[in-house]
Amino acid sequence: MIDTILFDMDGTITDTQKVYSAAWRQVGLKEEELQQMVGRSSVVNYRYLKELGYDADDLIQKKNALCEAAFAKRIDLKPGAREALSALTKAGYTCVLATSSPLERAKTNLARTGLSSYFAEVVSGNALERGKPFPDVFLMAAKAVGAAPSQCLVVEDSYNGVRAGAAAGMVTVMIPDAVPPDAEMKNTAAAILPSLAELPAFLEKWQQDNKEEQHVKSGL
Repeated sequence: MIDTILFDMDGTITDTQKVYSAAWRQVGLKEEELQQMVGRSSVVNYRYLKELGYDADDLIQKKNALCEAAFAKRIDLKPGAREALSALTKAGYTCVLATSSPLERAKTNLARTGLSSYFAEVVSGNALERGKPFPDVFLMAAKAVGAAPSQCLVVEDSYNGVRAGAAAGMVTVMIPDAVPPDAEMKNTAAAILPSLAELPAFLEKWQQDNKEEQHVKSGL
């Protein structure tokens, strides 16, 4: 049974992926280059920018300055975020933030939006050699709260995030942000929901269906 929920942050909880994307475009990245970077760690993206021939240090510094200026003014939440987190924590689920963003930025953005209290742990895969679509950040997040992968539900918006959740052996839900789901995502994710508002009801139904399935298998 699921007792732990691992949330991505940018584009899933906070409507901040569009800010990162706009900043990357502003400093000169092409759209196809940008899409390759979504959900991946800074280590991986730095290497990718160098491979493309960019001055990675200069681009990242400029991008970070643009993002921080935007976040200091306003951070919007994705629809249903606060309500879903409130309902899930009241129902007894352990919520963990598992993000590719730097740890301090993640904590600051949670504080700015008043969401910090909903999360038992905040885990960053920013420095991991293997970012999403590899499962490392989700496995690290599960370990942080002592949860087995089979007990975890991953909530993601990006293709790489969904791939990472599935690779971790976790039930994975996609709530699309900028890019709609394709056939791969529909086959990989346990469900594709229109917003976080539908997550508590989905989870309740999933738990009930899973319980009934276990009863059938055990002959009860």
